[in-house]
Amino acid sequence: MSILHAIKNASIDEVEAAGLFWRVRRICSADMAKAGVAFLQVATPQTDDDQTPEEVMKRVTPKQAGEMATLQEATVCAGTIAVGDGEKWDDLKLVIDQKREDPDKGVLWVGGLPAGVVDVLFTRIMSLSTDGEEAAERLASFREESGNSSDLGRTRKNVRKTAP
Repeated sequence: MSILHAIKNASIDEVEAAGLFWRVRRICSADMAKAGVAFLQVATPQTDDDQTPEEVMKRVTPKQAGEMATLQEATVCAGTIAVGDGEKWDDLKLVIDQKREDPDKGVLWVGGLPAGVVDVLFTRIMSLSTDGEEAAERLASFREESGNSSDLGRTRKNVRKTAP
């Protein structure tokens, strides 16, 4: 595997939800910034008092809650790339607009996913997108296993294979 594939694969992971495996990727900084600012505006207390999450949620309006859900779904749409059963994978594009759904072309409406799947995917995508250490460790792992030009004593026999 080339170093370029290793870099690409360091930002991709698989997570299990609703009995299926979902392949997700890190999303770009611009998408992260949009979601982060919106969540901060909704979740940041308006007072200097320490508030519990329950207290913060009490002051969230239905409109704000809807905006947060839309941002969560948009993040999942941007970061989900495939779904599989453990053996076979299908490329997947998730969309927010139900009218654009076309299962024959690998396009599904995010609102039609099984209950709980969006939360699981969102959590993993956010982790991949915000935890630079994890991606660096995954890339370093590849470099250690595959050897490099500065350490001619290493062999490539123990190279970890990653999903395409």
